[in-house]
Amino acid sequence: MKKFDDSAQLLLIAGFAVGVGIVVLTVMLNNVIYASNIASESSIDTSRYDIANAIQMTTEACEDAYQYSINGSHSNVDNGTFRQYIETYTEKASENYGVTGLTFSCQPGNLSKAYFTHNGLVDGEDNWTIVKNINTTDSFAISIPNTSLLSNESNKVMIKVTNTSGNTLWSMELYNSSGNINITVSGQSSTIGNYQITTSGAGEINITGDEIDNSDVSPDFDFSNRTAGHDYSINIINGSHVVGTYSISGNLSTGQPFSQARYWVVEPTISISSREITVNRTVPVSLPGGIK
Repeated sequence: MKKFDDSAQLLLIAGFAVGVGIVVLTVMLNNVIYASNIASESSIDTSRYDIANAIQMTTEACEDAYQYSINGSHSNVDNGTFRQYIETYTEKASENYGVTGLTFSCQPGNLSKAYFTHNGLVDGEDNWTIVKNINTTDSFAISIPNTSLLSNESNKVMIKVTNTSGNTLWSMELYNSSGNINITVSGQSSTIGNYQITTSGAGEINITGDEIDNSDVSPDFDFSNRTAGHDYSINIINGSHVVGTYSISGNLSTGQPFSQARYWVVEPTISISSREITVNRTVPVSLPGGIK
């Protein structure tokens, strides 16, 4: 009888040992999987931050290169000087990234005329806000140098000013009619004026200054009066239907001054490589730059 008792005890101990072993193996396996996931996520986060920093640095380098390459006016930029500046920046950035074990490269791309989309490209966001929470606008001008790149009446381009409730305070519609630029300016409930620019190169349309360069038209856009006493946003509708430039400055609702302009767009391609991964990004950069 004693012999049978001893056998039962051995079986019980063996079963207990097997159970503990399974628990230990399970815990160890979970720890390995958890550590692996943490390492993988850490690698992903590192590459994400690296490329984000590279995009920010390259954007600022493009803005500096643009200022360095201007010959007297924003319409006269030396593309060769611009590329040379970015090539020098790439060499220096590559040296800095090399210290961390990463390989960096940047292809500068070429300066090109911008569409009125969010990122300046033809396939960019059509309807977007240039600046929001504005209190006063000191200067606002646009230019459409090539009427063939402006759409017809069925796809009008609109500059729309809306208050904080989304109501329209002021708007300007532009479209191409047989090579001419037709402009309709409206307030909240009525038309302010209709104008037609007959020159092939319209020059600058000074919205706050009530002027159209290279034209006999004497407009009254009434922008400042219609927006006075409001906090508002300036929006673009159908921006992919026109190529041109804009510049705007004033004060935000917080009292902070701002200025923003776009005369050109460039698309540098950034590449960062490590032993495990290569990340490539092509980023449109508006020049001379965003809100300052």
